[in-house]
Amino acid sequence: MSKKAVFLIVTLLVVLGGSISYYIWNKSADETEYHKQLIQLLDDIEYSTTESAVIGSSYQEYWGEIIDRSIPLSTISENLEISEEEIEPLLNWSNQAYFGGGLGIGLEKGNFDTMITIVRMAKSNATEVALNNHNIVSKNLSLLKNPPAKYEQQYKAVLDLYENYNTFISLSTSPIGSYIEYSKNLNSTYESVQSKLQTAKIQIQ
Repeated sequence: MSKKAVFLIVTLLVVLGGSISYYIWNKSADETEYHKQLIQLLDDIEYSTTESAVIGSSYQEYWGEIIDRSIPLSTISENLEISEEEIEPLLNWSNQAYFGGGLGIGLEKGNFDTMITIVRMAKSNATEVALNNHNIVSKNLSLLKNPPAKYEQQYKAVLDLYENYNTFISLSTSPIGSYIEYSKNLNSTYESVQSKLQTAKIQIQ
């Protein structure tokens, strides 16, 4: 075999070896980056769930409160951090309660539709932020479709988690149904999100 032929073979082997090494390195780098993004997505889902839970618990708390008793305007204003001037237009002869001892007027027991409206007003900024963060999570999840084979099961776990997370965001920012149904669904969905979140974290570690 001529020196030229040997040189060509050696050159070919070097190039081929380099190509294989690059492929392996590139695949490993892609998997590492994908893993990093999965972990970040779980962190984002956890944070988003926590901030939305605060909103949902406010609906749950004041919806339950107004079913049981009348609440002074000053108490609603102070606890929900919304001005009395914003609430007063929602009070009229049909839903207004009167209190002695200098407490003045308030929302009458049983007017939960009005109370839900008040909570929605008080939590409007927080709701906007929560829904924006939910949209970010949704977009980032879409970027993770077609996962590397190594992470197919982990991706499925995140999809399963996302389904419950998506439902929870909807419930916590826009209450529907009766108080009992809402509370039951809000609590059970939150517990489901937390359970699936922990499962996904274990799988992705």
